[in-house]
Formats: sequence, structure tokens, C-alpha cells
Amino acid sequence: MSKKIFSYLAVFVFGMLFMGFVSQQFNPLSNQLVNAVLWYQRSDEMKAIYLQSYNIAKQTLYDKVQHYHSVKLPAVVLDIDETVLDNSPFEGMLIHKGKSYTPELWKQWVELTQAKALPGAVEFTQYAKKLGIEVFYVSNRNVKDLDVTIKNLKKQGFPDADSLHVFLKDKTSDKTERFNRIAEKYNIEVWVGDNMGDFSQIYNKASDRYDSTAVIRDSKLWGTKYIVLPNPMYGNWEHTLYPRGKQLSAMDKALIKISHIIGY
Repeated sequence: MSKKIFSYLAVFVFGMLFMGFVSQQFNPLSNQLVNAVLWYQRSDEMKAIYLQSYNIAKQTLYDKVQHYHSVKLPAVVLDIDETVLDNSPFEGMLIHKGKSYTPELWKQWVELTQAKALPGAVEFTQYAKKLGIEVFYVSNRNVKDLDVTIKNLKKQGFPDADSLHVFLKDKTSDKTERFNRIAEKYNIEVWVGDNMGDFSQIYNKASDRYDSTAVIRDSKLWGTKYIVLPNPMYGNWEHTLYPRGKQLSAMDKALIKISHIIGY
């Protein structure tokens, strides 16, 4: 066999092997995450928005403490995922391995306790403690993951990382009951989150109808009581795109997402 023919054959075989690898790894849903995850991990804009948001939260807390006269103690409430802890490596794994989210895969990541603190998050929570404000974390992580979640928060230097201040999901993703438990003893001065349900279930119900009326009506609360952080990777907004009660493949979901994009 001539060297030239051998070279062509080698390139062909390598190409076929590579295409086989790509076809096994390719997942239309996880591949739609590429730009979102890259922006989240690599852009300075993402870091600046987080720092800006937590700076606003600090100033808001300071202003409120100067005029605080309530019998109840003041508190702040924060979500965990994509609010104080960065789980973008989990999303990156889905892309690299061509997988879609499953509770089992998510649990594997959570149990590693490797999520890093997001820009400004530790500083804000520690600042709140210096002002004498209790810090609560209300997340829709499963309550079975309480110990590893607390461990991860402690590793990253977050205050009040204990079972008295971390409220995870037991029966429902609606956080209202958990907010109310905190409000029995504390005045919640500031909420921080990346999803509308991190502030009030009212906004989640509105998003089910593609209705932003409640968000616009409460315009004075954004940046003064509610601090919203960016998360282009996932959220409740995503689930409202899909028809309810119907099993959908990754390809189905990817095509539905594209169909909702407005063009001209």
C-alpha cells in the first residue's frame, strides 16, 4: 500500500471514529447550553453583574439598619444555586457528556460539595452578620441533601451554614411556607435569588401564563427589596415552554425552545 493511500485511509478511519464519538456525545438540549455556560463561566459581565447586585444589597441593608425599630430581628434570605454557589461545572458536564439533567446526576454533583462561591456572595452574607442580621438560605435542593449542602456552604466561608438557617425542599418547590416560618421571628429585609420563585410564588404563577404584570406592578421592589441575579442556564421560565403532562425527548425540548424565539 502506498504512503498516499495509507494517509487517506488513516484520515478516513479517524474521521469515522470522530463522527461516531460526536454522535454519541451530542445532545441537542445540552448543546443549547453552550453559550449560556460559557457566558456564565468566562465573561467579565457576569462577574460585574453579581458584584453590582451584591453591592446594591449591601447598601440596601445598611440603609434599613439605620432606621430599624421593629421588635423582630432583621434577616436576609438567599437562594443557594446560582445565587451563592456556582453549579455551572455541572452544566458543563452535561454538555461534554451529551447528557440531560436528571435528579441522579444532580445528586452526584451536590454530594461532591465542590461548588464555588459566586462573586460578592460571601462578602455580602458576612457583611449582613456584622450588621447583626440573620442569614437564611432557602433552596429547592432536596432536604435529603441538607448535610452536604451545609458542608459546601461552610467550605466556601458562608455564615449561618447550619440546620437552623438552611431550608431545603421537602414536599413542594413553593417556598412560601419556608419564608413564613422565617417571618414568624424575623423581618426579612432583603431577598436575593436567580429565579422568580426565590421572591414570591406570585411571580411563578404569573410566569405560567407568560404574564409579567406582577413583575412590572412591583417595579419599586427590584433593587430595593428583591435582588435578582442572572442565570441564563436554567429556571422556571424554561419549564413553562413545554406542554404539561407530556413526555418529551431532548430533541423535542430543543425544537420547542427554538420555536419560542422571536425573530423577524
